[in-house]
Amino acid sequence: MTTDSLTPQERENERIARRIPEDVFGDGGLDVLGDLYAPNAVDHNPFGSQEGLEAIRESYESFLSAFPDITQTVERSVVHGDVVALHITSRGTHSGVLWGIEPTAKEIEVQQMAFVRIEDGLIAERWFLSDNLTLLRQLGVVDFP
Repeated sequence: MTTDSLTPQERENERIARRIPEDVFGDGGLDVLGDLYAPNAVDHNPFGSQEGLEAIRESYESFLSAFPDITQTVERSVVHGDVVALHITSRGTHSGVLWGIEPTAKEIEVQQMAFVRIEDGLIAERWFLSDNLTLLRQLGVVDFP
């Protein structure tokens, strides 16, 4: 759906979904999480699910401590009703511990996908999938045969 064909509610849902990559990761603005997520929201990622705002915040803090200069660019979005799909490119420098991996000072550029379900103006559920194999290759932890 093009932006022109979105309903006002779908436009608002897209705006809310984009705030994670643009405001939280773009600016390190963890304080806005309470304005974006429902109190009982669930965030799904390859490492499991975080339930509730505190667990979600801890997950974001962990990533931001590993990549304090992270930027995320929304390459494209698709909106259908209460669900927003985002294609995101993340760039940053590995400056802190990530998944037990000591800082490498290497720069990364990783493609990611997020599907965000909005309910009553808040994120109720978010599915996040990152190209972690590419990330680990760029950090020098994994090599292809």
